[in-house]
Amino acid sequence: MGREEVAFGQALLATGAMVRRLQVDGAQLDGIHYLRALGNAGALRRDAQDAERIVIVGGSYIATEVAASLTSMGHDCTMVMQERLPLERTFGERVGRLVAGELAARGVDILGAQDVTRFEGDERVHAIVTASGRRIAADLVVVGVGAIADASLARRAGLRLGDSGGVACDAALRTSSPAVFAAGDVCEFDSALHGRPVRIEHEEVAAAQGRLAARNLLDGGDEPFRDVPYFWSDLADWLSLEYVGLGGAWDHEALEAYEDKRRFALRYTRGGRLVGVCSVGGAADLDRARAELAAGAVAERAAA
Repeated sequence: MGREEVAFGQALLATGAMVRRLQVDGAQLDGIHYLRALGNAGALRRDAQDAERIVIVGGSYIATEVAASLTSMGHDCTMVMQERLPLERTFGERVGRLVAGELAARGVDILGAQDVTRFEGDERVHAIVTASGRRIAADLVVVGVGAIADASLARRAGLRLGDSGGVACDAALRTSSPAVFAAGDVCEFDSALHGRPVRIEHEEVAAAQGRLAARNLLDGGDEPFRDVPYFWSDLADWLSLEYVGLGGAWDHEALEAYEDKRRFALRYTRGGRLVGVCSVGGAADLDRARAELAAGAVAERAAA
């Protein structure tokens, strides 16, 4: 499109998020990939064909999934991350140990508690260096260190932004302009379940918010977004993880179900209140968990 103006009565802002880029020396070298869109995946697949040593920077969803996929394709991979264990920040030590074991058993080298300080190379990357002095050879690097809300359009339009950098919305997903709603990764909404503004990055939440925002926009409604967040991740065809909950810190973790080391469920509580359930290999009753989480949030709001 050019610079033509398009009039509207109401609008839905769903600009999503941008990858967080490492701001270190050598970050501009060829052979360093970020994964956000389908085109990024195609470019990575083509570049990886001739790569012998691949390094994945990060320890969360993107990093673990990419490590699993590239290893399944026959590549030698090393993971370098700030966390001690992959996915530990999200799911805790028990799940972190399991994921680390699954990756290591298939040849992935895992270097935890490491900060990347620079990339080395001439035109193309050939190594990464960490703050501890480790130097890891690399023909190709994939960086998965999070995302940043793409709020540039909202900022230019004068919409209010939230503390996390997303577009500030009320519980009904309406922005500071009554005619504009937001949904997805860019939406920082006043959550009735969390009791505070939150911004959630996952396609299931984005789809649910889009449906609600459309109803409120078309009907003039004020229905709050009350869906319990749901997240999922697959490590190739080795392991499936699902999570429902409010995220954030927890002070107690307990087994809810256990069939074997690759099929179990964990309950996460804070102050005695359930804040999340992680299902490994389909072991948890997620519908029951959603209902309990929603009921607990309503009870807490009522008590307050």
